[in-house]
Amino acid sequence: MAIKKQLFSTAAVIFSLLFILVANTVAQDIGSIDFKNLKASELSDQQIKRLWERAQDRGYSISQLEQLALARGMSRSQVSAFVRRLREVRMQSGNGQGKAQETGQLRSVTTDTTGLFQLQKQRADRARSRIFGANLFRGKEINFTPSLNIPTPENYQLGPGDELVIDIWGAAEQTYRKTVSPEGTITIANLGPIYVNGLSIEKARDRLRSSLSRIYSGLKADEDAATDTHARISLGNIRSINVTVLGEVRKPGTYTLPSLATVFNALYSAGGPDSTGTFREIEVLRGDSTAATFDMYDFLVYGNQEDNIRLRDQDILKIDPYISRVAVSGKTKRTGLFELKENETVEDLVAFAGGFANGAYTKRIKVYGNTSTQKRINDIQYPEEKGFNIQNGDSVFVGKVLDRYANRVTIEGAVFRPGEYELKDSTSLYSLIQRAEGVREDVFMNRGLIYREQGDLTTEAIPFSVRDIIANPEEHDIMLKRNDMVQISSIFDLHDDYRVDIVGAVQEPGNYRYAENMTLEDIILQSDGFKESAAPYRIEVSRRITGGDSTFVPRETAEIFRFRVDENLELGDKASDFTLKPFDKVFVRNSPSYFEQQEVKVEGEVLFPGQYTLDQKYMRISDLLQRAGGLSQYAYPRGANLTRRLEQRIDTTEINIPDSLSRGSELQRNTTKVGINLKEILENPGSDQDLILRPGDVLEIPKELQTVQVSGEVLYPISVRYRDNMSVKEYLRAAGGATDLGKPKDAYVVYANGEVDRARKILFFQNYPKVRPGATIYVPKKQQKRELTTQERIGILSAIVSMAAIVSNTIFQIRRN
Repeated sequence: MAIKKQLFSTAAVIFSLLFILVANTVAQDIGSIDFKNLKASELSDQQIKRLWERAQDRGYSISQLEQLALARGMSRSQVSAFVRRLREVRMQSGNGQGKAQETGQLRSVTTDTTGLFQLQKQRADRARSRIFGANLFRGKEINFTPSLNIPTPENYQLGPGDELVIDIWGAAEQTYRKTVSPEGTITIANLGPIYVNGLSIEKARDRLRSSLSRIYSGLKADEDAATDTHARISLGNIRSINVTVLGEVRKPGTYTLPSLATVFNALYSAGGPDSTGTFREIEVLRGDSTAATFDMYDFLVYGNQEDNIRLRDQDILKIDPYISRVAVSGKTKRTGLFELKENETVEDLVAFAGGFANGAYTKRIKVYGNTSTQKRINDIQYPEEKGFNIQNGDSVFVGKVLDRYANRVTIEGAVFRPGEYELKDSTSLYSLIQRAEGVREDVFMNRGLIYREQGDLTTEAIPFSVRDIIANPEEHDIMLKRNDMVQISSIFDLHDDYRVDIVGAVQEPGNYRYAENMTLEDIILQSDGFKESAAPYRIEVSRRITGGDSTFVPRETAEIFRFRVDENLELGDKASDFTLKPFDKVFVRNSPSYFEQQEVKVEGEVLFPGQYTLDQKYMRISDLLQRAGGLSQYAYPRGANLTRRLEQRIDTTEINIPDSLSRGSELQRNTTKVGINLKEILENPGSDQDLILRPGDVLEIPKELQTVQVSGEVLYPISVRYRDNMSVKEYLRAAGGATDLGKPKDAYVVYANGEVDRARKILFFQNYPKVRPGATIYVPKKQQKRELTTQERIGILSAIVSMAAIVSNTIFQIRRN
């Protein structure tokens, strides 16, 4: 028994150690926190908040953070206090995510009532946008402000705040600008107050003209009497009125509007009816009665503004909930939700939807709805059943016509006008060919095909002779049916596209269309003739071996012909009768005695630097220096290098080249440095060190170099003055030494002549290469190790915990047995 307890204790210790190890691995992102010495009471709210934000960034829940603190040595009492403080701070900051996140579950709980309200509002707006007419109240660029620059309407009723302009001219000159008082009067000197409230502008003119005639004798109220004084009465500034909009409206309330405002102006100011408001029966309440009932569909569909009356002060617009609303979809010009009055039918609904769209199937309209117990569908014949009454909540769908033709036949191929044609009762194969302007000259006369659709939609091929149809249509003609497709082939459709290739020393090599009786002169002429480097006395033509009808397989894979052609494109006697065949390839060789000038370049400390033409096929570096006059007295031969074009471009992204040594331009990236020993070349011309030059080579001979560059992963990349017997380590110290990411043991040296040498390890000693003037010492970067992600760490934790459980269970079973 004691042994079992000891084993269990050992297993528990192993399990705890493994758990602590993995917990430390998982928590290394917040490893700077010393949980063991952390006191929850000594932390400020801001510190608690920052710690929780760091844990959230790494995906930890409160329970995981609690386990981590226990594993890192925090006592249980401190852990409880710490978790309590953490929850209090989260609640104060409004950052609580509910119990689901605390238990590590991947779900979220919405507690922000403002966010819920916004979500409900968005849903209501989306539903409202489908209602016909609702979008009119959502346009930010639309302005329905009533126009004030219009003639005064004759039926306009005056009220307090309106301004009257009275112009007197003739025997007397006077202008009055009077505002109607709250008591409904205007006051004119020597006349006293005149009551005009509630009068139309027309009746107000008569009353004012009659009153003014008492002080202007020439202004007679009797129109038949002669007058020498005249008066004009008009409306100046208009008053504001208060209108209340209530009911199912987006922004109910009382609005101050110009007195010229109409029902629609007030609706627009209030944002229009909401998702449940009616668009058809908007009541205007004036006093104890209903002044008008406004139907917005009359305005939107027909432009009728008969009930769009002008509002008065204290009018009330009342929007009730809608009575009946129907959804329309499919092939109508407008789709969405439409409101219907009692006794309105399918015909009215189609009118509200703008009529049928192009391609609509107008013969039948489907109406989907509900009964008291289940769904229903009505198949309405239109226009026979246009009086069908639609119920609230119904959905009307207008389908589209079938994607097929009732009277189409098609002809393709070698006719002058291929395409689709109308099928008539008299349409036959011969008549269709005639309607297509007849067959072309390249028609294949032996056979044509009619592809016919059968009753089960499979396709039948009906062959015919084009020759017989054209020569004797009365005997061989075929009557066509709906969807027949006639195919008449061309002779060119029955073989490959015949081409001829020409390559080599011609001006425009390429692939050319074959023509009957085509000769070598013809193809050379099409390619714009020979180049100057051509050898016309050696032209080859390769031809395919078809094999004919024989089953014998020949050893040769192509037939070769050789010819001579002079510069005038004239063949010799041997080839005068030779004609090309389809797929022949013509090769025009370059003359072996033709050479273009090729140049190399020498730069730096020579007597005559510049470009030089390669006058020999195997010109060496020593020959070039001799032609350049030799080295100057300031030359540094050990730093000489040769730059050569790469025959195949190398991807430098896969090579460990320092930025300071990398090339910038495209031309530089296609060249490479060739290490040379110029001193040995000069001493032993023609030796292996004396390289043969290639076109484009650049020989560079610098002046005496006095510095060494240190770059790569060093603290301060710098150029250091060269000193004899100074080691690589000393140059690295001059640059501040290697950084934490650098590998000084792998440093290498790039010499001025292009040669590279690296450090080598001999037994326990690191042997660095010797440094020469002009060299570059480069310290490479260490290979970066990727850190484990949180998911990977959790996976490792799970695997180790599972292994520990298996080990414990195995030990238990062994001891039990």
